[in-house]
Amino acid sequence: MALITSVAGFATFGVAARAVALTIQRRPVVSGFAGYGAAAVALGGVGYFVHNVEQRQNELLKERKEVLLANRERRLAQDA
Repeated sequence: MALITSVAGFATFGVAARAVALTIQRRPVVSGFAGYGAAAVALGGVGYFVHNVEQRQNELLKERKEVLLANRERRLAQDA
């Protein structure tokens, strides 16, 4: 998943969560634009963090796969 997709998706979720919170409180949804910005920035940061975690995990998986394939090749060479 691309970085912009992660950040924008989480930021959108933050804005939606803020709108739902205001609706539950029976306050006008268009009040407090600073709250929307804070929610977007906070959850956009979470999206950035999740993207970096996903990248690190993909690298670790690729390295582990290479090790497993090398072990398989070595085992097949020994058996033959």
